[in-house]
Amino acid sequence: MVALDPNGDHPQDPALDENNGVTSCFSSWVTNLRPEDVPPHVLERAKHLILDGIVCGLVGARVPWSEECVTSVLDFEPPGYCTVIGYEKSLGPLAAAVLNGSFIQATELDDYHSGAPLHSAAVVLPALFAATQVVAKSASQPRGVVSGLEFLLATVVGLETGPRAGLGCGGTDLLKRGWHSGPIFGCPAAAAASSKLLGLSADDLESAIGVACTQAGGLMAAQYEGMVKRVQHAFAARNGLFGALLCRNGYVGIKKVFERRYGGFLSMFSQGNGQTPQYDSRRVIEDLGSTWQLMNIRIKLYACVGGCHGQIEALAKLQATYPERFTVESLTRIKKIDVYLSGAIFAHDGWAPEERPMTETGAQMNAAYIGAVQLIDRQVLLAQFAASTLNRDEVWDLVYKTTCYHDTHFDKLHHVCGARVVVEFDDGAQVEETVDMPKGYDPPITDEEIRMKYRRLAASAIDPDRMEKIEKLVVGLENVEDVSELLDLLAAPTKRVLE
Repeated sequence: MVALDPNGDHPQDPALDENNGVTSCFSSWVTNLRPEDVPPHVLERAKHLILDGIVCGLVGARVPWSEECVTSVLDFEPPGYCTVIGYEKSLGPLAAAVLNGSFIQATELDDYHSGAPLHSAAVVLPALFAATQVVAKSASQPRGVVSGLEFLLATVVGLETGPRAGLGCGGTDLLKRGWHSGPIFGCPAAAAASSKLLGLSADDLESAIGVACTQAGGLMAAQYEGMVKRVQHAFAARNGLFGALLCRNGYVGIKKVFERRYGGFLSMFSQGNGQTPQYDSRRVIEDLGSTWQLMNIRIKLYACVGGCHGQIEALAKLQATYPERFTVESLTRIKKIDVYLSGAIFAHDGWAPEERPMTETGAQMNAAYIGAVQLIDRQVLLAQFAASTLNRDEVWDLVYKTTCYHDTHFDKLHHVCGARVVVEFDDGAQVEETVDMPKGYDPPITDEEIRMKYRRLAASAIDPDRMEKIEKLVVGLENVEDVSELLDLLAAPTKRVLE
């Protein structure tokens, strides 16, 4: 039997109970979390997620749209004391977080969570880099340095928070409705991580999460043109860091922000989703400390939206199975390509291009274009999205032959980035392939494979000695006495990797 609220106005569903103490419980867990509470394999994975985020930032710092962002920000931001990756410039904490987050997200090579879509490193690391340097400069709360173990534990907190907030809000649903889910789920993640590193009490941490959540937002229309999509996760890094800095001295933010029905975080961002219950705040703390959501953070092997990775692999299997059908010369004989996607990815990436050529951002978010470059180039890496490659006739011939559809089969848990591809040729022959889960789901990408990705990408941006030093520091982070050593290595200039 469903009970009524004390005022008798609304049915009381436990998922919607605004007196269940979820935000307070989560804040206490964060505050009390110790290194020994985190299983060794989880700490090890977190270090490799940090390494992956760092190399994405090193490469992303010098792509053209990142350089445009740096030029604009330096024009109005005064100098500060916080590192900007790849530049011998220092800015204030919030501005540095925005730039560093935009670099990590700049090339679509960064991580993503398969159940509650967000790019965690682009949110958590920029906030923590800046918070680390705030600690060194703080006059009111002098601590001097942040150890590698403190940094690692705060990272674990952030990597756990974003997916949990997202799952409470309906997981992939926000993408279907046109919200950019990562900048929304990322706000509490950056707040919790920064608060942990800064040493906030549970009460102040709850306030910081509330301040971060009231700034949350992000429109997925940013994917079509322009450059701002690259910065939106960075907004979440800034918002969470601001919440932690504002509340560490007792400033009071929104309380009970996860469970509040009127004006609460989950309540507002789940409106209109048609689900029953509309949201479930209990998912924020479900199996907290025993089930680690950061283990469901996926590592990208392709330089495009994660939702199209299954499509890429389905096409690659077709190319391997029917080599004579998929030679470059034979591609002109393709009559049509049908791509079947999950509801979230169909809404996000299954759109038909409105103009030719697309921007780099749009191309990396478009299933038809991504599939075409896999067929033509047999790879989907950063080079496929250079400005000079975006208007190739052979690619657009295949783009125009591609139609995307929603297939409910891929709406199942962890199938969201899967795909079925059907290719029909001019002689009536038809071939198809299905990939339920792209590489990295089951089994996940190994830590060694992450290090290999780091070395491959880092070699294009920095010298071998610096590359080795960064890897050694991150992989041994629990033994590092002062994280500023790592930040100094990140501050040195990087090479431009894309024209």
